[in-house]
Amino acid sequence: MTFHKGLCGLLSRYETLFLLSLALVVILIYANTIGSPFIFDSRNNIESNPHIRISKIALNELTEAAFKSPARQRPLSNISFALNYYLHGYNVVGFHVVNILIHISTGFLLYFFVKSTFRTPALRSRYDNYRWIAFFTAAVWMVHPLQTQSVSYIVQRMNSLSAMFYVLSILFYARFRLSGQQGNKWWLFSGCILAGVLALASKQIAATLPFFIIAYEWYFFQDLALKWLKNHLPLLIGCLLLVAVIVLALLGGNPLDGILQGYKGRDFTLTQRLLTEARVVIFYISQLLWPHPSRLNLDHDFPLSNSLMDPMSTFFSILTIAALFSLAVVLARKQRLLSFCIWWFFGNLVIESSILPLEIIFEHRVYLPSMTFSLIVVLTVYRWVKPTWLQTALLCVMVTVGAVWTYQRNAVYSDRITFWQDCADKSPGKARPHNNLGVALAAQGYHDKAIENYHKALQIDPNYQDPIANIGLSLAEQGKVEESITQFLKALEINPKDYKTLNNLGASLIVVERYTEAVQSLSEALTLYPYYAQAHNNLGAALQHQGRIEEAIDHFSTAVQLDPDYIQAYNNLGIILANQGRYAEAIEQFSVALKINPKYESARLNLEKSLAAIRDQQKLPNNRENNLN
Repeated sequence: MTFHKGLCGLLSRYETLFLLSLALVVILIYANTIGSPFIFDSRNNIESNPHIRISKIALNELTEAAFKSPARQRPLSNISFALNYYLHGYNVVGFHVVNILIHISTGFLLYFFVKSTFRTPALRSRYDNYRWIAFFTAAVWMVHPLQTQSVSYIVQRMNSLSAMFYVLSILFYARFRLSGQQGNKWWLFSGCILAGVLALASKQIAATLPFFIIAYEWYFFQDLALKWLKNHLPLLIGCLLLVAVIVLALLGGNPLDGILQGYKGRDFTLTQRLLTEARVVIFYISQLLWPHPSRLNLDHDFPLSNSLMDPMSTFFSILTIAALFSLAVVLARKQRLLSFCIWWFFGNLVIESSILPLEIIFEHRVYLPSMTFSLIVVLTVYRWVKPTWLQTALLCVMVTVGAVWTYQRNAVYSDRITFWQDCADKSPGKARPHNNLGVALAAQGYHDKAIENYHKALQIDPNYQDPIANIGLSLAEQGKVEESITQFLKALEINPKDYKTLNNLGASLIVVERYTEAVQSLSEALTLYPYYAQAHNNLGAALQHQGRIEEAIDHFSTAVQLDPDYIQAYNNLGIILANQGRYAEAIEQFSVALKINPKYESARLNLEKSLAAIRDQQKLPNNRENNLN
């Protein structure tokens, strides 16, 4: 395989310039996401997660953020969110900037990894002037529209961060094996180990890394020698044991039981998922080949496979995957790089696309596997397209089209209503997008439209608890409190342990002055989730009505500790302190609320009254607020 030497020489001389140009392209096509809000799992893992709200960079606070957050098996990702919060609170710009920088860094590492791979003994004599292959592989991958879910969807930093360290680890290994300096070799190997640990600490998909390092060694340094595998059998067994330890840590002492238990909360069986994933993988490949924004969706409505022949595409998908596996074996000797790329693609899908009781389909799962898919595309162009100028032109067109489609896809992330409307339009038969669109509409005050979407969700799935509870919340916001209580109770019949609905029920009960029931409901919510700031605030209000002032103060204080931006809780705490004549302390609370939001009128009025009370010792009237959250 030969290339235009002049072009390759240019890239060698101006390599930094080319990579920086590529980084600029990525920044431009992701610039329209910079203010995109937290959506879906980003809200639970980041926006509503009290453990990442660190006040200082200290070991105890970072440890709490790492291991008490909802995704506690991904401590490094949690720490990265905590550091974002420490620097700029919940300003989404900082979160997006970090995600984009991670994506650019991963693309650069992919470039260097591919370039290093061409220098291995198995390939160095087969490819001339290989830098352009590495460059276009990185370019095609970085601008591919399918990567938007791992970059623009903030919480999927877990995925992109793990992929970044994954590639860094195997790059260190390649450099370790290629290094001729003994002193550098062990630093590189140490870097390989450390990056691998960081990849696993970001997301569990990195559990495949030891196998691919062994495969990389076998393919590119050991000439696929079976004798080498036999001599290193203990190493292979060690890798299996390592993966087993990881599985035990994640699923407990009985992994099979843990997997089966996970399916009890799903609307599909293990067999259905395993069969369906064959079609999902083929669908991923089709998206990689034709990633038009109309085909991209956060919440696909993917029909299940009930047997090999239901639908018929299940059988053909399995047959296609088997054929690709066979192709990888056949190509191993003569087209070693293509063979390795096929194994990489399928091997890095196996964790999330096999038997684990996860959602059926998510596009971010292709982020790491698609790296070698991009390499296959570039290799195919260079092998089959002639002359050289046409190769370059075709790849430039691919990069340009990918960049344009990525920019268009990113426009969907502009706000929650636009985002969930896109999901609902593309998955009209799925209940969750309609429910989440309703939540987005309700947040903007469009309660009637929100309730319409909640009812659409219930038409699809009558036992779906979330839209029932959300109807109650919209009714409460409209002042129809008795009706809201009915909806909350109906939702709790389906899931009695939904702490958010218990909180909202408690808040509604306060409004109709059923304080004993409110305290019971809110206490139950906090038993289920002690870190729920809104429930602490509402329980404080209910206890204050019962005259349990010290208990109320404790809960208001806990609310602001858990959520330092919770202005209603500061206001409520200030009111109860002022009612006790503790005006100086009350003024402090009102001042904090106004610092967070200078336009918060209630806190401003209460501050003025407290200041006046200090002057004339008049008691502040009770104008406490209740919150429905």
